[in-house]
Amino acid sequence: MSDREERQYGVDDEAAVRALRAAAERGDLAAVELLAQRLGEAGERAEAERWLRRAAELGSVAALGRLGESAWQDGRVAEAMEWLEQAAYAGLTSAEYQLGAIHLERGNLDAAEPWLLRAAEAGLPEAMCNLGALADRRGEDERAEQWYERATLAGNATGMRNLGLRYARRGEIARATELLVEATRRGRTDAYAVLGAVCLERDRAEDAERWLRRGAEVGDAESMFHLSQFLDAEPTTPAAQAESREWLERSAALGHPRALDLLHGM
Repeated sequence: MSDREERQYGVDDEAAVRALRAAAERGDLAAVELLAQRLGEAGERAEAERWLRRAAELGSVAALGRLGESAWQDGRVAEAMEWLEQAAYAGLTSAEYQLGAIHLERGNLDAAEPWLLRAAEAGLPEAMCNLGALADRRGEDERAEQWYERATLAGNATGMRNLGLRYARRGEIARATELLVEATRRGRTDAYAVLGAVCLERDRAEDAERWLRRGAEVGDAESMFHLSQFLDAEPTTPAAQAESREWLERSAALGHPRALDLLHGM
């Protein structure tokens, strides 16, 4: 047992880990998978990957998927795709989704679509949402909305945010607000910025400021940026100007491109 493992699990757990390792070395697949998991949690990534490879050799489809994830995180793209394809062809839905998401991220829409469809048909909401994004990039508005609707019905916050934005653009504000508020409740903090923009377009400045402040206060860079712009557009006081600059700087610190550009030009 390594020193790091002891720090992670404590002395009382040492015997259990030793037994787990012994079972893994005998070829017990469940023990191999659990040992790999515990090593990963302890930060022993190289050792964890070694045991994941052993689990894959023993027939673990889940290990194939985890090897793909690990390789992708390390920037080993070709290796990641190879592991994920093996897992996907073995029927691992999460690997099907990851393959589709990687192809989509790299702009390979035709390669992404069949994998995302397989994952969506298996019921994965994230795949449904990404199919909406794929349709968006092709300019297929009706199909994009259908996928966002399916993702929303499956409880996906990103689908709610994207569908809410579509409703807002065509003036269906009540439904848009309902969707966007629910998206914020489920963790899409950037939906606050969309709510703020919707209110500004309808000359509801107080509501806009309220939503933008909520987003800014929970760390959303887009909300911070638009709150800064909102404060600049209002009749300014020295305090408002100072607050505007503070939100702009905080947005830039989080990497918001327009905030960075504005600060660079000052």
